[in-house]
Amino acid sequence: MVQTLIEYAKSYPADSKERAIIELFPESVDFMGLLPYHTAPGGVYRYLEEAELPDNMGFRAINETPDEGHGLLNDKVEQTFPIAGNIDVDRALLRRHGPDRKSIDERMSIKKKAKVWADTFIDGDNQSAPREFTGLKARLKAVGGSTNGSNYLSRILANASGSGGAALSLAQLDRAIGLVEEPNAIIMPKALKDRFGAAQRDTSIGGYITFDKDEMGRRVTRYGDLPIYTGYGVTKFGEFLPFDEVAAGGGSAVTSSIYIARFSEDGVCGLEVKPMEVQDFGLLEDGVYHRVNVEHDVGMAVLDPFAAIRLSSITNAAITK
Repeated sequence: MVQTLIEYAKSYPADSKERAIIELFPESVDFMGLLPYHTAPGGVYRYLEEAELPDNMGFRAINETPDEGHGLLNDKVEQTFPIAGNIDVDRALLRRHGPDRKSIDERMSIKKKAKVWADTFIDGDNQSAPREFTGLKARLKAVGGSTNGSNYLSRILANASGSGGAALSLAQLDRAIGLVEEPNAIIMPKALKDRFGAAQRDTSIGGYITFDKDEMGRRVTRYGDLPIYTGYGVTKFGEFLPFDEVAAGGGSAVTSSIYIARFSEDGVCGLEVKPMEVQDFGLLEDGVYHRVNVEHDVGMAVLDPFAAIRLSSITNAAITK
């Protein structure tokens, strides 16, 4: 079964601890609720990717035998990696403050787990960190050195080619959107999303911005018809998609990236051995801690190479045409 976390949470009773904790994840990271998960038995997910189309189709003359041929497929393999944690609360704190004290600890731990997942979804690199899955940044690469959009196979597009990058160009954003097959999401730093209001008020720039609400009742900003997501935004515990990247043209690490994606079961998707598990062990044998364990054996895949692209080399400055 392919389902999102929001759909899975609904399988539990409305007043259950499992549902309450699982629903905290898409609340903590705004695009997490959009991601469908495929089941990966044994922690492995195999799929076939088109490599070359067959050469057997074409026009023929009357009484002429059709051409024969076959296409080529690449055998791809993805793996899952468990994200887990024990939430321990001292029984003395529960005596002093009641069950709400345990809920506070659970919410804090889920925020941390959601932050780890979101950061890995973008910056994860299994080659340098074998315990985690590889994220979008490492997967979306230039082809033949192209970052200017001349090679549509390239999955990275530079917003600007000069040293130090440049302010977001809506023309380049439109180009990046056009290079993704049926996109349904834009992921960007919150600082950039906040600049769209000013761009819309500037008649020399424009930018078609609308607003509506998602399944969680949160306000969603749209560029054209695509919702804009900002992960967990800006917090005192760090910033999602910070401006710490070196631009395509070199210079200081003062730029960030925007990701345009199609979240779907045949595009950018999550992988899991089984849905997220929440176990309440109650009071442990030590007689001190009440424990709740949360574990999710997860990974991700980009099943269609044209389901995502990275627009790089963007500075935190006023948006341009």
